[in-house]
Amino acid sequence: MLLSVHGVRKAFADNEVLKGVDLAIDGGEVVALVGENGAGKSTLTRVISGVHRPDSGRVEVGGEAVTFRNPQDAMARGIQVIYQEFRHNLFPHLSVAENLFVKEDGRRFGRVLVSRKEMAQAASAAMTDLGMDIDPHERVGRLGVAEQQMVEIAKAMGHDLKVLVLDEPTAALDDRESEALFTQVRRLREDGVGVVYISHRLDEVFALADRVVVLRDGVVALSGRTEDLSRDQVVAAMVGRTVDDFYPKAANARPDGAALELDGLTCAGEFADVSLTVRPGEVVGLGGVLGSGRGTLLRALFGLERLDAGTIRVNGEAVRPGSPAAAIRAGIAYLTPERGTDGLCAQRSVAENISLAALGAHTSRWGFVRRASERRAVRETMTGLKVRAASPDIAVGSLSGGNQQKALFGKWVMTRPSVLLMEEPTRGVDVGAKTEIYRIINELTADGVAVLMVSSDLPELVAMSDRVLVMRAGRLAAELTGEHITQQAVLEHALEVVS
Repeated sequence: MLLSVHGVRKAFADNEVLKGVDLAIDGGEVVALVGENGAGKSTLTRVISGVHRPDSGRVEVGGEAVTFRNPQDAMARGIQVIYQEFRHNLFPHLSVAENLFVKEDGRRFGRVLVSRKEMAQAASAAMTDLGMDIDPHERVGRLGVAEQQMVEIAKAMGHDLKVLVLDEPTAALDDRESEALFTQVRRLREDGVGVVYISHRLDEVFALADRVVVLRDGVVALSGRTEDLSRDQVVAAMVGRTVDDFYPKAANARPDGAALELDGLTCAGEFADVSLTVRPGEVVGLGGVLGSGRGTLLRALFGLERLDAGTIRVNGEAVRPGSPAAAIRAGIAYLTPERGTDGLCAQRSVAENISLAALGAHTSRWGFVRRASERRAVRETMTGLKVRAASPDIAVGSLSGGNQQKALFGKWVMTRPSVLLMEEPTRGVDVGAKTEIYRIINELTADGVAVLMVSSDLPELVAMSDRVLVMRAGRLAAELTGEHITQQAVLEHALEVVS
């Protein structure tokens, strides 16, 4: 085995996260590591990569017991991890070549006078090996997310790569970009690299992995070859129960009226002449590839992008949200796709995050927050959304991903919106938390909230939408209803392959 861990235990204070985990990765195989948030996946990854030292148990590389004092020790043995927030490891203002070789000690391209030409040639060769045509002189910050991820993989391959750990690698990718990533993972497998693939998306797990290992509550709950397991078995092992109705869509759309009306909405260079209607209680899905204009449309509706033409009506009244504050006053809420960067304040308390957008309702005319009123509303919201936290006063960043996402929902539920814009509502959350979020969506629509949802998770988009509108090149390309709402139809219209 290239890498194996035996009986690994790890605790933080009184919380034992890993309770005797065994895991083995051989060369030329993809091992999917799955489990709910809080199951121990991240801690195990950090033990493998040298961030944490196990309290007991051992780690072996090539059959030899090793002790990693830091991530550099793990990298020296050929173990590389690409975390979900991989962009934090890139320098956006430096070129692709400079990012790839930022750790060079000077012996390869010159210690004093660096040969930019040789560095660019080496970078170009590295990207070509990955099947990517990326200009080595291009600034990384100007690349798309998928291209940035390939740069990070190329960096990893430049260090005698033996084991690569990918943490939620498709979280920010559309289907076409995900397929490009899968091609590279398969290429690494053919080259004898062992790949640990962490994902909540079971469709891609079954399409890509040779073996599946399920963690639950710090122990291995299930392990086996992918071909011998079913999706139901994996889900049951992850959550400790069967999930009979994974997409519990409720039909709450009201037949009359319009909560949101767009007429000829245009944002130069992003989208043009977008007209649509969302009824109270209806979920309208927006499909399309990245760059189609779907995400920009939502940001424009929330006052984050400038509109050049068109009208917006909420409950029949014309609005012009020039800022998020104006959008909130008009009854529009926006669940962002990146809760860690622009959705939540990680270091602030759960209560502060949930009440942040609705403080006006709990502020006196003299500008003082009525803490008792705020506290009562926060507790009611946490109870209703089943936000699991030891206290409303703990930092929201200490919660699991699923509970952070529910807290983000709570932030907007507190504003009592008429229209909820959602972009990737279940990104980075586990199977159990997804079903809870779908329940929240059903409860909101039952109360008459109109939902306009962008999701790159096609099964989710298809199952949870009453109608699906497909955007392509900044324009609405199709409207799908009833039995015509299928993954294939969404893709065909998104990629312009309709016969």
